[in-house]
Amino acid sequence: MGNKITADTKFSILGTFEGECLDTQITNLNGLDITLEVMENVIASEEYKQGIENGWFIGFLGHPEDPGCQEFMNACIVLKDMWIEDSGKVYAKFDLIDTPVGQIVKKFIDAGVTFGVSIRGAGDIVGNAVDPDTFMFRGYDLVAFPAYPESIPTFTAIAASTDLAERKKYQAVCAAVKANLDSITSSATIDVLQSQFAPQSEEYKALEKRKATINSADTINIDAQKVQAMTDLYLQAAEEVKVLKSENQKLKMEKNAITAACKRKVSALQRISDEQLGDTLDSLDTVTASRDSLRRSMRKLNEDLKAEKKSNLIYKQKITASTQEIKQKDSTIADLKSKLRETVTASKDVKSSVSNLDNENKKLYSELIACQNLLTTYQQAYADIYANVLGVHLDNINVTSSTTVEDLESAIDSAVNTANVPARADMLEGYVEEVEETVDDDGVILL
Repeated sequence: MGNKITADTKFSILGTFEGECLDTQITNLNGLDITLEVMENVIASEEYKQGIENGWFIGFLGHPEDPGCQEFMNACIVLKDMWIEDSGKVYAKFDLIDTPVGQIVKKFIDAGVTFGVSIRGAGDIVGNAVDPDTFMFRGYDLVAFPAYPESIPTFTAIAASTDLAERKKYQAVCAAVKANLDSITSSATIDVLQSQFAPQSEEYKALEKRKATINSADTINIDAQKVQAMTDLYLQAAEEVKVLKSENQKLKMEKNAITAACKRKVSALQRISDEQLGDTLDSLDTVTASRDSLRRSMRKLNEDLKAEKKSNLIYKQKITASTQEIKQKDSTIADLKSKLRETVTASKDVKSSVSNLDNENKKLYSELIACQNLLTTYQQAYADIYANVLGVHLDNINVTSSTTVEDLESAIDSAVNTANVPARADMLEGYVEEVEETVDDDGVILL
């Protein structure tokens, strides 16, 4: 949506520039690359569309030091349109404004000076290329020795005056010349018409071309009716100028008020935008750091998960082996329990047998004691008989059940020798032999 031209709109345009302004395919003479992406981002942005609609891309004669310069008393051009050709070259159209600087530019052009244009903006430089994400476009300026050698747009003068009425007159004259150019047959007529145009204008060049085809000896043949119509158009335009001047003054005041308000709003919006952008960038850094931390944590968790899976596989294998071993042990335990039950049963039987044997042993022991006592009695009787036969007293001979016949005889013989009664031994020999027959090989008397 552009500025709509109406009869009440103020015109202060001395002419237009149109042509190449930038080449995205080459490095400029300042050693910088302004790429196709940079310019596509600029043209696609809402800021550019709003700037074109409101005429905010104002240029200066020469680059100001501040890319965002707002000292418009030194300005002279306004960007009206910009587009990119398939070749990657950027073209634009500018209005040359009737400011003190604009008048200076016009005078230089009239003197034969050709101006170039150079882009103005601010942004980060990565290597030698402008960063498309940070570049802020602020317009073009008129310069000599442009950074792109072909950035020399063509200038076309619009009118000698800046007023709407004079511009309308100029446009009407241009239209009349274009429509009737082929019917002009006089060089003198062309000289009169050329005096109304700047030498570098397209109309002047067209008249000059037509003049070359006309015989210079032709007589002047001017259509009086057309001249009168042009004069009437001029007079009508002069009347309109009077009305428009007062309206222009009013509009100028309104414009100044609106411009000041817009500047304040733009400044506030820029400040808010910068603050929000700073907060957003801080939040983005935080989120990025958090994301990186989460990625590291996820990688660590994945590694731990793989290790756990491997460990679990080992544990499963161990559990399987342990289960088999437990089954084997359970079988062994079952066998041992069966054997234990058998052993317990056998033990009970053994205990019962032992108990019976104990009873039998006690009985046998009692019988053994009785036998020993009886044997002792018999041994004592034998000793008494043997001693009596020999005539020996046995007071000093100790006889027990364990006393053998040899011990007893030896003891009695000892007693006999002491008593000196050997003659009686022969007497007892036959008797002793008889008694000995009743004694076994171990010296125990046979009952």
